[in-house]
Amino acid sequence: MNQNKVLFIINGLGYGGAETHLLRLSKALLIKGWKVSLVTLNNDLALLDKLDKRIKHYELKFSISSILRHIFKLFEIIKIEQPQVIHAHLFQANILSRFIKLFNSDIFVVNTTHGSYLLNIRKYNPYFIYRITKNWVDFHTAVSNEVLELLINNKSIIPKKAQFLPNGMDLSTLKPKSFKNNKFMWLTAGRLHPVKDFSNLINACQIVREKFENFELHIAGDGVEKDNLNTLINHFKLQDTVKLLGLQSNMIELMPRYDSFVMSSYSEGLPMVLLEAMSVGLPVLSTKVGQIPLILNHSKGGILVEPKNYESLAGGMITMMSLDSKKTENMQLANFKYIKSHLDINLLTDSWIKIYKQGHVD
Repeated sequence: MNQNKVLFIINGLGYGGAETHLLRLSKALLIKGWKVSLVTLNNDLALLDKLDKRIKHYELKFSISSILRHIFKLFEIIKIEQPQVIHAHLFQANILSRFIKLFNSDIFVVNTTHGSYLLNIRKYNPYFIYRITKNWVDFHTAVSNEVLELLINNKSIIPKKAQFLPNGMDLSTLKPKSFKNNKFMWLTAGRLHPVKDFSNLINACQIVREKFENFELHIAGDGVEKDNLNTLINHFKLQDTVKLLGLQSNMIELMPRYDSFVMSSYSEGLPMVLLEAMSVGLPVLSTKVGQIPLILNHSKGGILVEPKNYESLAGGMITMMSLDSKKTENMQLANFKYIKSHLDINLLTDSWIKIYKQGHVD
Protein backbone atom coordinates (compact mmCIF):
# COMPACT_ATOMS: atom_id res chain seq x y z
CA MET A 1 0.00 0.00 0.00
CA ASN A 2 1.37 3.43 -0.96
CA GLN A 3 2.08 5.85 1.86
CA ASN A 4 -0.40 8.69 2.28
CA LYS A 5 1.20 12.05 1.47
CA VAL A 6 0.19 15.61 2.24
CA LEU A 7 1.90 18.79 1.06
CA PHE A 8 1.32 21.85 3.24
CA ILE A 9 1.53 25.35 1.79
CA ILE A 10 1.68 28.40 4.06
CA ASN A 11 2.82 31.99 3.71
CA GLY A 12 5.72 31.55 6.14
CA LEU A 13 6.77 30.05 9.46
CA GLY A 14 6.81 33.16 11.61
CA TYR A 15 5.38 33.55 15.08
CA GLY A 16 1.64 33.06 14.62
CA GLY A 17 -1.28 30.79 15.40
CA ALA A 18 -1.62 29.36 11.90
CA GLU A 19 2.07 28.52 11.76
CA THR A 20 2.08 26.93 15.20
CA HIS A 21 -0.99 24.89 14.30
CA LEU A 22 0.65 23.63 11.11
CA LEU A 23 3.75 22.50 13.03
CA ARG A 24 1.63 20.54 15.51
CA LEU A 25 -0.63 19.02 12.87
CA SER A 26 2.30 17.96 10.69
CA LYS A 27 3.99 16.23 13.63
CA ALA A 28 0.78 14.42 14.56
CA LEU A 29 0.36 13.24 10.95
CA LEU A 30 3.90 11.85 10.96
CA ILE A 31 3.05 9.84 14.07
CA LYS A 32 0.02 8.42 12.26
CA GLY A 33 2.17 7.26 9.34
CA TRP A 34 1.73 10.07 6.82
CA LYS A 35 4.54 11.54 4.74
CA VAL A 36 4.54 15.32 5.11
CA SER A 37 6.24 18.02 3.04
CA LEU A 38 6.01 21.80 3.26
CA VAL A 39 6.22 24.83 0.98
CA THR A 40 6.64 28.33 2.43
CA LEU A 41 6.07 31.46 0.36
CA ASN A 42 8.04 34.17 2.18
CA ASN A 43 11.22 34.77 4.16
CA ASP A 44 9.64 34.79 7.62
CA LEU A 45 10.93 31.47 8.97
CA ALA A 46 11.41 32.23 12.67
CA LEU A 47 9.86 28.88 13.67
CA LEU A 48 11.74 26.78 11.11
CA ASP A 49 13.82 25.12 13.83
CA LYS A 50 10.55 23.74 15.28
CA LEU A 51 9.79 21.85 12.05
CA ASP A 52 10.26 18.08 12.35
CA LYS A 53 13.46 17.05 10.55
CA ARG A 54 11.58 14.32 8.67
CA ILE A 55 9.61 16.96 6.76
CA LYS A 56 11.07 18.17 3.46
CA HIS A 57 10.85 21.96 3.33
CA TYR A 58 10.81 23.99 0.11
CA GLU A 59 11.26 27.79 0.09
CA LEU A 60 9.38 29.36 -2.80
CA LYS A 61 9.90 33.08 -1.94
CA PHE A 62 6.76 33.89 -3.86
CA SER A 63 6.12 37.26 -5.56
CA ILE A 64 3.30 38.46 -7.82
CA SER A 65 5.80 39.84 -10.32
CA SER A 66 7.19 36.33 -10.88
CA ILE A 67 3.96 34.39 -10.40
CA LEU A 68 4.31 32.13 -13.44
CA ARG A 69 7.87 31.12 -12.55
CA HIS A 70 6.82 30.30 -9.00
CA ILE A 71 3.80 28.30 -10.13
CA PHE A 72 6.03 26.21 -12.41
CA LYS A 73 8.45 25.71 -9.51
CA LEU A 74 5.56 24.52 -7.38
CA PHE A 75 4.56 22.07 -10.11
CA GLU A 76 8.11 20.67 -9.94
CA ILE A 77 7.78 20.21 -6.18
CA ILE A 78 4.47 18.41 -6.65
CA LYS A 79 6.06 16.11 -9.22
CA ILE A 80 8.78 15.24 -6.69
CA GLU A 81 6.52 14.80 -3.65
CA GLN A 82 3.44 13.36 -5.43
CA PRO A 83 0.98 14.27 -2.65
CA GLN A 84 -2.59 13.03 -2.69
CA VAL A 85 -3.55 16.05 -0.58
CA ILE A 86 -2.50 19.70 -0.62
CA HIS A 87 -3.47 21.58 2.54
CA ALA A 88 -3.00 25.35 2.35
CA HIS A 89 -3.18 27.85 5.21
CA LEU A 90 -3.80 31.62 5.01
CA PHE A 91 -5.09 33.66 2.09
CA GLN A 92 -2.08 33.84 -0.25
CA ALA A 93 -1.33 30.11 0.07
CA ASN A 94 -5.01 29.24 -0.27
CA ILE A 95 -5.33 31.10 -3.59
CA LEU A 96 -2.12 29.59 -4.93
CA SER A 97 -3.35 26.10 -4.10
CA ARG A 98 -6.48 26.74 -6.19
CA PHE A 99 -4.39 27.41 -9.28
CA ILE A 100 -2.64 24.11 -8.64
CA LYS A 101 -6.03 22.37 -8.61
CA LEU A 102 -6.77 23.68 -12.11
CA PHE A 103 -3.86 21.69 -13.52
CA ASN A 104 -3.80 18.77 -11.04
CA SER A 105 -7.42 17.66 -10.72
CA ASP A 106 -6.48 14.38 -9.00
CA ILE A 107 -5.00 16.19 -5.98
CA PHE A 108 -7.45 16.85 -3.14
CA VAL A 109 -7.03 20.52 -2.16
CA VAL A 110 -7.96 21.75 1.32
CA ASN A 111 -7.90 25.41 2.40
CA THR A 112 -7.96 26.73 5.96
CA THR A 113 -8.90 30.27 6.96
CA HIS A 114 -7.52 31.31 10.34
CA GLY A 115 -9.30 34.63 10.91
CA SER A 116 -11.73 37.20 9.61
CA TYR A 117 -10.66 39.83 7.08
CA LEU A 118 -10.93 43.52 7.95
CA LEU A 119 -11.89 45.04 4.62
CA ASN A 120 -11.32 48.63 5.72
CA ILE A 121 -7.54 48.07 5.94
CA ARG A 122 -7.13 45.96 2.77
CA LYS A 123 -6.58 47.03 -0.83
CA TYR A 124 -8.57 44.03 -2.07
CA ASN A 125 -11.50 41.93 -0.87
CA PRO A 126 -10.43 38.37 0.03
CA TYR A 127 -14.04 37.24 0.25
CA PHE A 128 -14.65 38.26 -3.37
CA ILE A 129 -11.50 36.47 -4.58
CA TYR A 130 -12.52 33.34 -2.67
CA ARG A 131 -15.99 33.61 -4.20
CA ILE A 132 -14.84 33.62 -7.84
CA THR A 133 -12.42 30.72 -7.23
CA LYS A 134 -14.47 28.61 -4.79
CA ASN A 135 -14.98 25.82 -7.34
CA TRP A 136 -11.20 25.34 -7.53
CA VAL A 137 -10.92 23.88 -4.02
CA ASP A 138 -12.28 20.58 -2.66
CA PHE A 139 -12.78 21.51 0.99
CA HIS A 140 -12.53 24.67 3.11
CA THR A 141 -12.19 24.81 6.90
CA ALA A 142 -12.26 27.70 9.37
CA VAL A 143 -10.84 27.86 12.89
CA SER A 144 -14.02 29.37 14.34
CA ASN A 145 -17.74 29.33 13.62
CA GLU A 146 -17.65 33.12 13.23
CA VAL A 147 -15.01 32.91 10.50
CA LEU A 148 -16.97 30.12 8.81
CA GLU A 149 -20.18 32.16 8.87
CA LEU A 150 -18.43 35.17 7.34
CA LEU A 151 -17.18 32.99 4.49
CA ILE A 152 -20.66 31.54 3.95
CA ASN A 153 -22.43 34.90 4.17
CA ASN A 154 -20.04 36.35 1.60
CA LYS A 155 -20.70 33.33 -0.67
CA SER A 156 -16.96 32.66 -0.54
CA ILE A 157 -17.24 28.91 0.03
CA ILE A 158 -19.58 26.03 -0.78
CA PRO A 159 -21.23 25.22 2.60
CA LYS A 160 -21.52 21.46 2.00
CA LYS A 161 -17.76 21.39 1.37
CA ALA A 162 -16.78 23.32 4.48
CA GLN A 163 -16.71 23.01 8.26
CA PHE A 164 -15.39 24.54 11.47
CA LEU A 165 -12.35 22.72 12.81
CA PRO A 166 -10.38 24.34 15.64
CA ASN A 167 -6.65 24.52 16.12
CA GLY A 168 -5.25 21.87 18.40
CA MET A 169 -2.73 21.66 21.20
CA ASP A 170 0.10 19.22 21.92
CA LEU A 171 -0.65 18.25 25.50
CA SER A 172 1.94 15.51 25.90
CA THR A 173 4.27 17.55 28.13
CA LEU A 174 1.91 20.13 29.63
CA LYS A 175 0.68 20.45 33.18
CA PRO A 176 -1.18 23.22 35.07
CA LYS A 177 0.83 26.18 36.32
CA SER A 178 2.08 26.28 39.90
CA PHE A 179 4.30 29.39 39.78
CA LYS A 180 3.60 32.00 42.50
CA ASN A 181 4.30 35.72 42.08
CA ASN A 182 4.74 38.56 44.58
CA LYS A 183 2.57 40.78 42.38
CA PHE A 184 -0.24 40.02 39.95
CA MET A 185 1.34 39.35 36.56
CA TRP A 186 -0.72 39.77 33.37
CA LEU A 187 0.39 38.45 30.00
CA THR A 188 -0.87 39.19 26.52
CA ALA A 189 0.65 38.37 23.15
CA GLY A 190 0.21 38.92 19.45
CA ARG A 191 1.19 41.14 16.55
CA LEU A 192 1.47 44.77 17.60
CA HIS A 193 -1.30 45.64 15.19
CA PRO A 194 -4.41 47.84 15.65
CA VAL A 195 -6.76 44.82 15.54
CA LYS A 196 -5.21 43.52 18.79
CA ASP A 197 -6.22 46.81 20.45
CA PHE A 198 -3.30 46.87 22.89
CA SER A 199 -3.71 50.65 23.14
CA ASN A 200 -7.12 50.03 24.72
CA LEU A 201 -5.50 47.60 27.15
CA ILE A 202 -2.90 50.20 28.15
CA ASN A 203 -5.70 52.69 28.74
CA ALA A 204 -7.36 50.09 30.96
CA CYS A 205 -4.16 49.72 32.99
CA GLN A 206 -4.28 53.41 33.83
CA ILE A 207 -7.68 52.84 35.48
CA VAL A 208 -6.63 49.62 37.20
CA ARG A 209 -3.57 51.31 38.71
CA GLU A 210 -5.86 53.68 40.64
CA LYS A 211 -7.14 50.66 42.61
CA PHE A 212 -4.25 48.17 42.39
CA GLU A 213 -0.61 49.21 42.25
CA ASN A 214 0.90 45.76 42.70
CA PHE A 215 0.51 44.41 39.16
CA GLU A 216 2.28 44.33 35.80
CA LEU A 217 1.19 43.76 32.22
CA HIS A 218 3.67 42.19 29.79
CA ILE A 219 2.97 42.41 26.05
CA ALA A 220 4.82 39.85 23.89
CA GLY A 221 5.11 40.53 20.18
CA ASP A 222 6.31 42.99 17.58
CA GLY A 223 4.74 45.03 14.81
CA VAL A 224 3.71 48.37 13.40
CA GLU A 225 2.14 49.64 16.64
CA LYS A 226 5.33 49.37 18.73
CA ASP A 227 6.21 53.08 18.70
CA ASN A 228 2.61 54.13 19.33
CA LEU A 229 2.32 51.77 22.30
CA ASN A 230 5.60 53.02 23.78
CA THR A 231 4.36 56.59 23.42
CA LEU A 232 1.11 55.70 25.21
CA ILE A 233 2.98 53.92 28.02
CA ASN A 234 5.16 56.98 28.54
CA HIS A 235 2.18 59.34 28.33
CA PHE A 236 0.41 57.57 31.21
CA LYS A 237 3.70 57.08 33.11
CA LEU A 238 3.18 53.31 33.10
CA GLN A 239 6.82 52.37 32.41
CA ASP A 240 7.01 50.36 35.65
CA THR A 241 3.67 48.67 35.00
CA VAL A 242 3.46 47.87 31.28
CA LYS A 243 6.40 46.18 29.52
CA LEU A 244 6.84 45.38 25.83
CA LEU A 245 8.70 42.06 25.70
CA GLY A 246 9.26 41.86 21.94
CA LEU A 247 8.98 38.55 20.10
CA GLN A 248 9.18 35.46 22.30
CA SER A 249 10.30 32.19 20.71
CA ASN A 250 8.43 29.84 23.05
CA MET A 251 5.31 31.32 24.62
CA ILE A 252 4.22 28.00 26.08
CA GLU A 253 7.30 27.99 28.35
CA LEU A 254 6.87 31.65 29.31
CA MET A 255 3.18 31.46 30.23
CA PRO A 256 3.35 29.51 33.53
CA ARG A 257 5.19 32.49 35.07
CA TYR A 258 2.02 34.60 34.90
CA ASP A 259 -1.23 34.78 36.85
CA SER A 260 -3.67 35.51 34.04
CA PHE A 261 -3.82 36.00 30.26
CA VAL A 262 -5.68 38.93 28.74
CA MET A 263 -6.88 39.36 25.16
CA SER A 264 -8.05 42.81 24.07
CA SER A 265 -8.64 42.26 20.32
CA TYR A 266 -11.68 43.63 18.51
CA SER A 267 -11.53 40.83 15.91
CA GLU A 268 -10.31 37.21 16.23
CA GLY A 269 -11.05 33.73 15.00
CA LEU A 270 -9.79 31.24 17.56
CA PRO A 271 -6.33 32.52 18.58
CA MET A 272 -3.73 29.87 19.24
CA VAL A 273 -2.09 31.95 21.94
CA LEU A 274 -5.31 31.92 23.97
CA LEU A 275 -5.50 28.13 23.72
CA GLU A 276 -1.87 27.92 24.82
CA ALA A 277 -2.63 30.07 27.86
CA MET A 278 -5.59 27.87 28.76
CA SER A 279 -3.53 24.71 28.26
CA VAL A 280 -1.08 25.71 31.00
CA GLY A 281 -3.98 26.62 33.29
CA LEU A 282 -4.04 30.41 33.06
CA PRO A 283 -7.37 32.09 33.84
CA VAL A 284 -8.37 34.26 30.88
CA LEU A 285 -9.83 37.74 30.50
CA SER A 286 -10.96 38.34 26.92
CA THR A 287 -13.12 40.52 24.75
CA LYS A 288 -16.23 38.87 23.29
CA VAL A 289 -14.91 38.19 19.80
CA GLY A 290 -14.71 35.20 17.47
CA GLN A 291 -14.91 31.73 18.99
CA ILE A 292 -13.59 32.92 22.36
CA PRO A 293 -16.96 33.38 24.16
CA LEU A 294 -18.05 29.86 23.22
CA ILE A 295 -14.77 28.40 24.50
CA LEU A 296 -14.73 30.32 27.80
CA ASN A 297 -18.42 29.79 28.48
CA HIS A 298 -17.82 26.05 28.20
CA SER A 299 -14.57 25.95 30.16
CA LYS A 300 -15.75 28.29 32.98
CA GLY A 301 -12.17 29.50 33.20
CA GLY A 302 -12.41 33.13 32.24
CA ILE A 303 -14.10 36.52 32.21
CA LEU A 304 -15.59 38.11 29.08
CA VAL A 305 -15.83 41.84 28.43
CA GLU A 306 -16.96 44.10 25.59
CA PRO A 307 -14.44 44.90 22.82
CA LYS A 308 -13.25 48.45 22.09
CA ASN A 309 -14.07 49.48 25.65
CA TYR A 310 -11.15 50.15 27.99
CA GLU A 311 -13.45 50.69 30.99
CA SER A 312 -14.91 47.22 30.44
CA LEU A 313 -11.39 45.78 30.18
CA ALA A 314 -10.33 47.56 33.35
CA GLY A 315 -13.38 46.21 35.18
CA GLY A 316 -12.52 42.70 34.06
CA MET A 317 -8.92 43.06 35.23
CA ILE A 318 -10.04 44.35 38.63
CA THR A 319 -12.52 41.48 38.99
CA MET A 320 -9.87 38.89 38.09
CA MET A 321 -7.33 40.37 40.50
CA SER A 322 -9.94 40.41 43.30
CA LEU A 323 -10.79 36.69 43.10
CA ASP A 324 -9.91 34.53 46.07
CA SER A 325 -7.29 31.82 45.61
CA LYS A 326 -9.84 28.98 45.53
CA LYS A 327 -11.78 30.57 42.67
CA THR A 328 -8.55 31.23 40.76
CA GLU A 329 -7.40 27.62 41.20
CA ASN A 330 -10.78 26.37 39.95
CA MET A 331 -10.46 28.51 36.82
CA GLN A 332 -6.91 27.28 36.21
CA LEU A 333 -7.95 23.65 36.42
CA ALA A 334 -11.10 24.22 34.36
CA ASN A 335 -9.13 25.66 31.43
CA PHE A 336 -6.52 22.91 31.55
CA LYS A 337 -9.20 20.19 31.58
CA TYR A 338 -11.16 21.82 28.76
CA ILE A 339 -8.19 21.94 26.41
CA LYS A 340 -7.23 18.37 27.30
CA SER A 341 -10.69 17.01 26.54
CA HIS A 342 -11.62 19.13 23.49
CA LEU A 343 -8.50 20.36 21.68
CA ASP A 344 -5.88 17.63 21.86
CA ILE A 345 -4.10 17.76 18.49
CA ASN A 346 -3.89 13.97 18.33
CA LEU A 347 -7.69 13.68 18.47
CA LEU A 348 -8.23 16.55 16.02
CA THR A 349 -5.78 15.01 13.58
CA ASP A 350 -8.22 12.15 13.10
CA SER A 351 -10.77 14.74 11.95
CA TRP A 352 -8.27 16.13 9.45
CA ILE A 353 -7.52 12.67 8.11
CA LYS A 354 -11.24 12.07 7.67
CA ILE A 355 -11.38 15.20 5.49
CA TYR A 356 -8.29 14.18 3.55
CA LYS A 357 -9.82 10.76 2.85
CA GLN A 358 -12.63 12.39 0.95
CA GLY A 359 -9.99 12.57 -1.76
CA HIS A 360 -9.85 8.74 -1.71
CA VAL A 361 -6.44 8.38 -0.09
CA ASP A 362 -5.68 4.89 1.25
